Amino acid sequence: MTRAAVVLAGEGGARAGTLDAWLGDEPARQVAEEASALVGRDVAEWWRDPLNLSDPVAAHVEVVVTGVAGYRSLVARGLQPVAVAGHGVGEYAALVASGALPLDQVVELVHWRAELLSLSPRPSCAGMAAVIGPGAGEVARAAVAEVGGWGTLTIAEFDGPAQVVLAGTCEELARARQTVLAAGLDLVRLPGRAACHGPLMEPVARHLGPALADLDWSAPEVPVVPNADGRPTRDPHQLARCLRAHLTSPVQWEATCRALATSGATAVVEVAAVPLLGPLVRQVAPDIPVQHAAGPQLPIPTARPEPAIAGPTPTGGQS
Repeated sequence: MTRAAVVLAGEGGARAGTLDAWLGDEPARQVAEEASALVGRDVAEWWRDPLNLSDPVAAHVEVVVTGVAGYRSLVARGLQPVAVAGHGVGEYAALVASGALPLDQVVELVHWRAELLSLSPRPSCAGMAAVIGPGAGEVARAAVAEVGGWGTLTIAEFDGPAQVVLAGTCEELARARQTVLAAGLDLVRLPGRAACHGPLMEPVARHLGPALADLDWSAPEVPVVPNADGRPTRDPHQLARCLRAHLTSPVQWEATCRALATSGATAVVEVAAVPLLGPLVRQVAPDIPVQHAAGPQLPIPTARPEPAIAGPTPTGGQS
């Protein structure tokens, strides 16, 4: 079976009924049953209604639980992970899948984290926008420098050579748009997204701190590549440090893709309803095969679609 690096999508990967495809497989069904007991409702039924997924709590918990369920199902069928990473809130799924954190603690934490996002500026006041095109990183840095001052505009996600995401107030994003368009690139606003992975998340991070401090960490079975630094590790202390920095630090997904490509994997397997992170992996490592798993069948090679914005296209909340 393939020695694979496994990637798990963030909140934008939430899709109605995604978990259903895995429920015929016993390892995945056990994850769903544990999650249902934790939240006090049938999670599969909860997530079948697309209207429910407009709530960040439902969307975030869904992608975490589905990511863990899919990972465990594929491993039981012979997949041999050599590393795992999740984009945005998908990092929580990666930590559970690898054995670094228990599912019960993470489901409760992700639920609380999503509720705390109400402390951040509303999407009508602040949010995220993706710089799209060759040299996106250089143009994004120029936009941040030009807005300057004591503002909050920052690079929130280094997704790939042709995609970088900014976070800031609506006024700052409007000013950044002028710089980006002048450079011949496009700036695409990500609707409904909170301005995560930057200074506007500091109030949320402060409230989340005590819950993060109470987590029971273990050495993961395979290396996890954290968003905050993009370096594979099995050190629980390093993983804990990165998770504490997660909400206020940029997602280093380009560095993560490079690390996965050199991890000894013969393929990258994305567990998601539709391919979202695979296009970003290909921006960085075009030669490594990317496969997609939307159910317990063996992963299948994916076509080469155009890159998705920030991996997942969000339904609400943040990545």
